[in-house]
Amino acid sequence: MLLRVFAISGYSGTGKTSLIVRLVQALRDRGYSVGVVKSSKEDIGPPEGTDTFRHWQAHAGPVVLMGPESTTIRYRKRLESSEVFSAIKADFILLEGFKSMALPRVLCIGDEDLDRSKIPEGTYAIITWDKGRMEDSIHLRVLQSDEIEEITSLIEANAMEYQHIRF
Repeated sequence: MLLRVFAISGYSGTGKTSLIVRLVQALRDRGYSVGVVKSSKEDIGPPEGTDTFRHWQAHAGPVVLMGPESTTIRYRKRLESSEVFSAIKADFILLEGFKSMALPRVLCIGDEDLDRSKIPEGTYAIITWDKGRMEDSIHLRVLQSDEIEEITSLIEANAMEYQHIRF
């Protein structure tokens, strides 16, 4: 299995999560397995009052919850991206966020104006809710957020093989 990585970046409220949900399904419809990694400014712990919460409060680490059809592992530190990516067995990893990493990506702007000085390295397209309002002079492809098949094809063609990522 050849693991390929592609980022969906943008600021809060620009439609990244909604787009990723649709892209996961579109890639699965094309026969691929897909993992998702989200970069967050928040730490989210186990639900208060659960046994897993009590283990976490006791400073166990890592804490592993094995359900009938899922496994959750919580570490006491943020892992390096390379550690996380290498553990995922999938054809594609879609990353939500990760604006500072040199990765192929689309940049979601929602209905915001595009600040050209803040376009991350590796951006292949701008995703907007209304491409009719975008300037024709932009040097990047502009796609509307509902053009899922085109965005999926862009990901297939431009995702980076995991071993070529510079961490």
